Amino acid sequence: MIAVLGTACKKDNAETPDQKLALNEAKAVIPVNGTQAGQVTNTSASPTAWTAINYSLLNNATAPATTAQVKFESNFNGNITKLTGYSLGYYDSPSVTNVTGITLADISSVSLGLSTLGSNSTTTVGWYNYNRTTRVITPVAQRYAVVANNASIAAATAVYVVQLDAVTATGTTGPFTTTVDFHTKRLK
Repeated sequence: MIAVLGTACKKDNAETPDQKLALNEAKAVIPVNGTQAGQVTNTSASPTAWTAINYSLLNNATAPATTAQVKFESNFNGNITKLTGYSLGYYDSPSVTNVTGITLADISSVSLGLSTLGSNSTTTVGWYNYNRTTRVITPVAQRYAVVANNASIAAATAVYVVQLDAVTATGTTGPFTTTVDFHTKRLK
């Protein structure tokens, strides 16, 4: 006696989970020597009362102060201020016009003794020029903010270089809106 057993399988795609990558709101980390564009936007009832925005340079996103390296605050949120555990300095490049071209060797002797880079003047080093009449903010060409998790670039295990691209403000009687555009390069 011969028995024949036959089975058939039907693949039901309706029950197969979607195989696409889902980050579930996780942020991408900037890799060493990688550069990414960043942006913060804020609204205020007054042109002189901006709420600070904490920012993670590593994750290229807003973040709680406990995981952020810097905050954007004050004048249309154009000031970059170091947070606890980080040091801030600046680098004026004689020839590099884009943060992607900055290297660790370029910034190796940068002094990291600032708390904030804001409006540039004859007495204060800043990373933007502010026209008080027109309220226009213009980045200082070839000036880069340097942020590290140590007071020494050599001893730091995390080093970021930030190029301010633009600070754009809208509104004449309030509410006022500001958008800060920048690029961050991670060197360590």
